[in-house]
Amino acid sequence: NERASPVEGHKGKALHFEDWSVKNYIRPNPAEASRLVVNETGPDTSAISPPLPFRVTAWIFPTADPIYYGGIVEKGQGYGASYRLLLLRGLKVSASVGGKHATARSQLPITLNAWHEVTLEADGSTLTLFVDGKAEGRAEIPAGSVARDAAPLLIGDRFTGRIDEVEISIQ
Repeated sequence: NERASPVEGHKGKALHFEDWSVKNYIRPNPAEASRLVVNETGPDTSAISPPLPFRVTAWIFPTADPIYYGGIVEKGQGYGASYRLLLLRGLKVSASVGGKHATARSQLPITLNAWHEVTLEADGSTLTLFVDGKAEGRAEIPAGSVARDAAPLLIGDRFTGRIDEVEISIQ
């Protein structure tokens, strides 16, 4: 845990995160970041590096539109990440998988100061993004594009608000 603080959540306790660039847009200080970092340990890495098909779900309560993007759940960073569930500028949700960057985005923004369930579902050939139970975007997953790497799992990196009930499951 890197300065994420416990708060009331969707069910029980959640973690509160604050994007460091929101505090000072002109001179942001990454040392003020709050996020949760989960490193893989032991021989079984399927908990955070699942094989296809898999699903990543989280409940989010955004309190600010991100300056750049808000990382909800990210396994790796950037375009080569294993998978990413993000809140984009303009409050649209994005899900992506693999080095070939299959991406699905919501068409409509979500609302601030309200709970939303966001889900990335990768079934092996199709990536589907669900927002509040409704399919909001789909993309084809190119063969061999989902890599399982040793990068840490990041929760809440550059996100402002609450994140609760993060679940990664093999389908």
